[in-house]
Amino acid sequence: MAAGSLCEPIDVSPERWVRVERIAHPADQDAPGRFAHFHDAVELVFFHSARGELICEDGVFPIEDGTAALIPSMRHHDFVIGPGPRHWVLVQIDPTLLAGPLTGVPQCLAATFAGSARDRMTVLFDWLEELAADDSPDRRRTLAQLAELTLAEVVTHAAAGPQRADARLEGLDRLRPALDLVAKDPASPPTLEDAAAVCHLSPAYFSRRFKRVFDTNFSDYVRSYRLRLAAQRLVSGGARVSEIAFSLGFATPAHFAMLFQKRFGVSPRAYRAGRRGQDLDDK
Repeated sequence: MAAGSLCEPIDVSPERWVRVERIAHPADQDAPGRFAHFHDAVELVFFHSARGELICEDGVFPIEDGTAALIPSMRHHDFVIGPGPRHWVLVQIDPTLLAGPLTGVPQCLAATFAGSARDRMTVLFDWLEELAADDSPDRRRTLAQLAELTLAEVVTHAAAGPQRADARLEGLDRLRPALDLVAKDPASPPTLEDAAAVCHLSPAYFSRRFKRVFDTNFSDYVRSYRLRLAAQRLVSGGARVSEIAFSLGFATPAHFAMLFQKRFGVSPRAYRAGRRGQDLDDK
């Protein structure tokens, strides 16, 4: 992935060009919490089953079964997903893999597919998942062509515009330097005063503005960022739970486990075992 702000914790190897994750939740599992973010990757999300909204700088788009969302690089966005069974495929693409007009899509888009068009999108995302598993140089051109084809489908079928605007996101660019600091060194995140200073705002005004835009205070955002990054590392690598805890600046593995359990409802070990389908011990 290109270097820069990864304000959703996307812990991806620099050698990989596409990351694909399939998420499925039963009806009795709590809906995922909100986490406003932006990142360098171009993001595609295909919702096989879900109800909710995509909230972004460009407005609010409804999400329903068969909706595909496109978020260009560096566009602030968030998802609000309602209760019920949920299944979606998340694809994050290094923008340098893409060519032509699709690299310059200026705003977030969403399109809902039905019938044969929905079947086609299902196949395209399945192919992306299969090809991304073998992101070797000899398959990269095919992967790029498939990513561009999938993006083009969303652009072609997208609604004329968002359902409504979200006034909270006005002036978001003023806060992005603080998010860059968080992403740069999550183990030693900036203080509120440091974050405010880099944004050229007073701490009090920075706090109010951050709360309005992100629907959470700065310290809670930093903690959520680090825990989400930890969750990614639990399933994308073989590091011990204690190593992950210390690498992200948590005081002790026990403190990290307590916060992780509170945030995700399971222990770090159980999260890793459940996502990988196997039990990996932390010695």
